[in-house]
Amino acid sequence: MTSAIGDLCDGPFRAQRAAFRISLGNEAWSAVVGGTGGDPHITTLDFINGTNVSGLNTKNSTQLADSSALFGAGLRDTLGNLISRQFRIAFAVEQSPDRNNQVTLSSATDALGLQRPKIAYNLSDYTKQGIAAAFRLKKLIFSKLGVTSEQDFTKTADDDPAAFAVDGIDQKLTYGGAGHVMGTYRMGTDPKTSVVDSFQRSHDHPNLYLVGSGTFPTVGTANPTITLSALALRTAENIAHNL
Repeated sequence: MTSAIGDLCDGPFRAQRAAFRISLGNEAWSAVVGGTGGDPHITTLDFINGTNVSGLNTKNSTQLADSSALFGAGLRDTLGNLISRQFRIAFAVEQSPDRNNQVTLSSATDALGLQRPKIAYNLSDYTKQGIAAAFRLKKLIFSKLGVTSEQDFTKTADDDPAAFAVDGIDQKLTYGGAGHVMGTYRMGTDPKTSVVDSFQRSHDHPNLYLVGSGTFPTVGTANPTITLSALALRTAENIAHNL
């Protein structure tokens, strides 16, 4: 991430839609490209294998024959020219709490005979409206930059299971995970509705502390690291005091 815009996270709009934070990057797209996976890997594989999943291995973009397979200096120079010109804009959208989003035990088992986790997850309309607002802002920013439709690689694959439609937007939207693993053992005061207390101490086993971001009951637009560190220090002080 080269830069970020964090001052769009609050305002009266939060009565209607989720907030978002913007990150800007020039380290290649490193995000979903056409619903296929993350660049620069997709573009690299295109030029190694002679495919065009990324949409960049074409005569117009490379001055070469369509779907060229390259190696050596040709591969290096082409990727250096293309990837260094990519610009990424990403939106981290907050998710509202939903009691239907949960992790339970599945009837399926793994090789050790242990029950696999069963994940139920969906987005609320509130969160979807936040994604829609982010999409509209993306279009505005790209128009100010003079980005043409051919240069805009914000696409949703036809078979994307996370795709959804929003009134007023002429294409389906989607989302991807940010890689910040949180939730599954909720923090709270009631053992009936939570796993640990405010010190991340198990309600069921007083000598057991579950220290981590699994205690987060929900998540906002920001990375969890600082909150996670603060909770860990608070828990450590409590353990030291009890000992």
